[in-house]
Amino acid sequence: MRYKVLLVAAGLWAVSVSVYGQSKLAGKWQTDNVPAALEAQKNASAQKEAAPAEAGGRGGRGGGGGQAIMLDLQVDASGKISGTVNEIGNDPILKIETGMITGKTIQWVTQPRGVTWNLEMTDDDTLTLTGRVFAARGGGPPPAAGGAPGGPPTGGPPAGGDGAPRGGGGRGAGRGAQQPIVFHRAK
Repeated sequence: MRYKVLLVAAGLWAVSVSVYGQSKLAGKWQTDNVPAALEAQKNASAQKEAAPAEAGGRGGRGGGGGQAIMLDLQVDASGKISGTVNEIGNDPILKIETGMITGKTIQWVTQPRGVTWNLEMTDDDTLTLTGRVFAARGGGPPPAAGGAPGGPPTGGPPAGGDGAPRGGGGRGAGRGAQQPIVFHRAK
């Protein structure tokens, strides 16, 4: 009997912690550079005809400012996340299509670009973006040996090759590891 009481108590505690974390996630979040990026965007639109756009002015990316991003999140009782992601200076505003929170781990997919966002709730007022996976950016499997992409193989290695896969089909080595992006609750 004592075991059952402890089991029920532990289950209730786990559910309450999960619901508490979900309710804390709902609301508006932003990177620290959002106010400056919005001001720069406002000034740029006012001076659009006066001077050409500066390099790196896209959403505060130039000058080491990082990407300015605003999140507006809703969470239902089951942990499903919905809302929007606004990358300042990078239209359109993205809609969160599928999202879930499990403990402190958060994942969602935005449309229209099909980007998978992986985040961690560091504390009640801080989210850390640990990774983004961009859809349809290469890196997929090579076409079937000797055949047309998606077609059946024609029976041997392609001309001039031994049939071994080559490269990843992506954009090269890239810019190295992605630095975490930190969001704080908007005030």
